[in-house]
Amino acid sequence: MTNAPPTVSTASPTVSTASRPAAAPRRMSGEDRRRQIVRIAMRRFSEKGFSGVTTKEIAAEAGVSEAIIFRHFATKHDLYAAILDQKMKDADAAAFWARMRQLAARRDDRQFFEAIMQHIIERHRADYSFQRLLFFSALEGHELSEMFFRLYARDIFDFLGDYIETRVREGAFREVNPQVAARSLFAMPFLQTMFEQLHGDQTVTGSPEALAGDYAAIFLDGVRRRATAPTTRPSPARTS
Repeated sequence: MTNAPPTVSTASPTVSTASRPAAAPRRMSGEDRRRQIVRIAMRRFSEKGFSGVTTKEIAAEAGVSEAIIFRHFATKHDLYAAILDQKMKDADAAAFWARMRQLAARRDDRQFFEAIMQHIIERHRADYSFQRLLFFSALEGHELSEMFFRLYARDIFDFLGDYIETRVREGAFREVNPQVAARSLFAMPFLQTMFEQLHGDQTVTGSPEALAGDYAAIFLDGVRRRATAPTTRPSPARTS
């Protein structure tokens, strides 16, 4: 009687995965890390103000050391500038200004004013935290407030003022102070979103496009030159 050959198992041996080291998380690129720090800093500042936030807190939330924060931003000024730069990128500022220059060249007053008002409402509604951050910076006398005005707000006021002054000179608008008119225009959409954010005001609601249309009509009615009826001289009285 012959013995049967031994059976050889072809099943793969079971290897425990418990002892395997967990895969290391993918390291962020330098640019991704920079954006993460900016995003965290902006949210923290908008919640607690500038005096209430430390780089240690920002680093802890980002999961890095403070040294990493300072590697990307040597000074706090650099961090504040990066926050403003990121907001301009989010708002696609280059495309916005290109469109505004086109509308200005066409002298399309209604579209010109509607476009800038709609842009302001859309950007503030898209990120109320940035509006809160600006309020904190102004109340605390923080340098970000001055940077925002110098790098962003002043450009809008000057651009609007130049356009209004040109239209006054061309006879389309009545005589007004261009800079006062520019600030009046900016205030309409800005206050709309400020009341929504700070006070939860829903008295006046609507899409950015609809609100911009209403505000632009009111503004134009105030600055547009009205046609004056020709004066008629009274007929001389007849004598009998």
